[in-house]
Amino acid sequence: MNKSLQAGILLTLFLIGGIICFYQHQLADLRKEYQHLLSRLNYLEPSHPQLIIPEEDDSFTYSVRQVLEEGASIKWRTLENNDTWRRPLYIPLWNSKSWNCNRFSYVPNLIENNRHRVFIYEGGGSYWFDLAPTMGFTDDTSPVGIYFKNPEEVAIIALEARIKDVIKLDNQVQIVIEPMRKGYHIIALPGEEYVGCQSLVITPEGFELELPLGAYSKGSYQ
Repeated sequence: MNKSLQAGILLTLFLIGGIICFYQHQLADLRKEYQHLLSRLNYLEPSHPQLIIPEEDDSFTYSVRQVLEEGASIKWRTLENNDTWRRPLYIPLWNSKSWNCNRFSYVPNLIENNRHRVFIYEGGGSYWFDLAPTMGFTDDTSPVGIYFKNPEEVAIIALEARIKDVIKLDNQVQIVIEPMRKGYHIIALPGEEYVGCQSLVITPEGFELELPLGAYSKGSYQ
């Protein structure tokens, strides 16, 4: 075998080896990217098609009418009243890339959260960190009024609504709101008047709207 042929064979083998190494590296990158995209998909939706229905506590002792007629208003104060805020359809923190987890991006939770207007904040920075984006607030639109809440108080945040009254009968609380097209209303009331009570959101006419959500709410988890 002459030297030129031998050199050609060696060069060919070298090139083949280089190509194999290149594609093996590319394949490893593709597998890594596939696993990453699969994880992001799991952050967004259930692993298989299923029906998810939020848990709901219907075990109220008194009817709405009874609470309206026999209950007493709880004293509360306004922390912030905003008439211009518009509830967003989507915020950056809801993207699956933001935290590389399903903390804020899981679609069933997003849908459930956006079905609600009223949220409860009992206190704690870590709970507000979760609750604020749940309501659609961003760093530049987060309410400043929430920071005027005393540790002994519970805050009620009504989105696209005004809180008209908070009525209590035994351990049952009804939050009366007037729906609005935009804005939010944040109030604070004594914690001992609210903690441990069952709460329901109604209209001034007595129509049931929803159960309020809070940082402690279980929600439609994966």
